Amino acid sequence: MPPLRQGDTVTPKAKRILYRMKTSHFGTDGIRGIYGKEVTDETAYRLGATLAKRGRLLLARDNRLSSPRLASAFLGGVRAAGGEASYLGLSTTPALFYAFTHSDTENGVMITASHNPPDHNGLKVFDKEGKLGKEACLAIEEEMQRISFSSVSYEKPEEDPSPLDMYRAFFRRAVGRLDGLKVAFDYAGGAGYAFRDLLPSLGAEVFPLGLSERGDGINVGCGALFPEALRKETLRVKADLGVALDGDGDRVLVVTKEGDLLDGDALLYLLARKMKKEKRLVKDKVALTVMTNSGVLKSLTEIGVTPVLCNVGDSAVTAAMRSEKLNLGGEQSGHIVLGDLMMTGDGLLVGGMLLKMLREGEPVLRPKELTVFPQCRLDLRVTDKSIAYAEATQAFAAKIKARLPQGRILVRASGTENVVRIMAECPDARLAERCAGEIRDFLLSTEKNFSS
Repeated sequence: MPPLRQGDTVTPKAKRILYRMKTSHFGTDGIRGIYGKEVTDETAYRLGATLAKRGRLLLARDNRLSSPRLASAFLGGVRAAGGEASYLGLSTTPALFYAFTHSDTENGVMITASHNPPDHNGLKVFDKEGKLGKEACLAIEEEMQRISFSSVSYEKPEEDPSPLDMYRAFFRRAVGRLDGLKVAFDYAGGAGYAFRDLLPSLGAEVFPLGLSERGDGINVGCGALFPEALRKETLRVKADLGVALDGDGDRVLVVTKEGDLLDGDALLYLLARKMKKEKRLVKDKVALTVMTNSGVLKSLTEIGVTPVLCNVGDSAVTAAMRSEKLNLGGEQSGHIVLGDLMMTGDGLLVGGMLLKMLREGEPVLRPKELTVFPQCRLDLRVTDKSIAYAEATQAFAAKIKARLPQGRILVRASGTENVVRIMAECPDARLAERCAGEIRDFLLSTEKNFSS
């Protein structure tokens, strides 16, 4: 396969994707990037001034060190445009969304980079349906470019966290009492700190990890991205369950009392099976992404549940759920949407509902009948992620796929980082590793010569 060169072609679909990547601050999950480079105080100011023209706003943030500055800049933009905004202070993303949907504000905004490292930050924008769609984001982007900007005044904004009490009351109603349960809980050094009191208030004995008001270690060796510490703590304290969030609390991973890790795929299978048995699974369907393990899709079909596949990202999942009028969806990474309760992923809520299952006598264990095909997933940091959609890259991936008697190959650009994501899946774990490695090596050998 010849190296990629300037002028190499990409598919029409890829061109549209690349255009959005290069012309917009917005990715697949709002605005996100390294603070001070891709995401600046000016970005926040311009967004605040743009959204202020649409109506009153509700703002919250995670606990990254840069989040208070971005909050000040955003609110400065709102004031400059003559708008109004209420500021909750520290919150998880799902709690902000719940408070927002129960308010009379036009948009909710969360300052966070979710599961990204501490030096990253970003802004997620919501309307009452959920995260804004592509067309709405592009319209905002165009308006942001017309905003006049000179400087930001970093006044400490007044916080009013009282609307978050609505979320706390909702959580307690949904989960109920948890007396007698022991849970190891990893807060990922992130925004979950704001709700550290919830599970103890319901009677659970909590063994916390990654609990920090100061977010300089957010997602570093902890949380849903690094569950090994949680697994060890779950076994050490003989907890009934281990639960891990990500930095802004919209993802969840679980460790069983036996030490088995349950990712989003396994949890969705457990929940779909339970809801179907109780005749609560709407249409006996569940919304899943193209990254869902093929073995899990097979297992769901065998119990009479039909997967509805969509693109990667929790916003794509909720869009599919709304379109099909479903009440369960999610993705392997741990975004799980319990549509009867809230139309966004909430790691704390899912963890609470699993503890409720335990309290009611139903075990949370890896299902013996669940088939999971080995997957090898590699993240390759590159200077230009558009390399993922070059025809030469896709042709090479297709060539590798042709060698698999059964399985899948996916190569895509991250919507939030300069990363190409590679996934190889087949019944033979070593073959999957080899295939993913060959694609990685191909990209490494050509990426330095590539320009779109």
